[in-house]
Amino acid sequence: MCFDGDNYADAWHVEAEKRGLANLRTTVDALPWLVEKQTIGTFERYDVLSERELESRFEVFVEQYTTRVNIEAETAASIARTMLLPAAVRHLNELKAAGHDGLVAETQELLGEFYDAILALEKANADHPAEEGLELATYMRDTVITAMDVARAVADQLEHIVADDLWPLPKYSEMLFIK
Repeated sequence: MCFDGDNYADAWHVEAEKRGLANLRTTVDALPWLVEKQTIGTFERYDVLSERELESRFEVFVEQYTTRVNIEAETAASIARTMLLPAAVRHLNELKAAGHDGLVAETQELLGEFYDAILALEKANADHPAEEGLELATYMRDTVITAMDVARAVADQLEHIVADDLWPLPKYSEMLFIK
């Protein structure tokens, strides 16, 4: 039976489980399959790659993954700290000067959350419990990417309330040509 739905939808995950298929949702989940006995056996049987070549690829892919997540996290923290945070502070100062107490309170709360999220992201990306390997990749997926998601969620909320002329990046509405 052929599944003709959206492979990203929850329906596929239910169908894959029902069929007993491995449902590898992340790179970190999928990479160990490169060095599984059945994978190695298949590759060796057809003279494609040896066990050592598969192990080598596994190590390289894990390192590439952790390096890319690290770079993404550093970039996200830098953009948040040097571009978005100052824009939100300017917006807050303009609201204070105009005497909009309700908007000031809303912005201050989000600004505090955003600052905390930036600090958490920077700390998560700096405090790796492992030097390398799948343990580090798992940490990057579970901790660093989660911290990036939290910072991104607060940044998205700020984007909706900070004045367009202060926000340093294109807003979603501008990218969709709604403006």
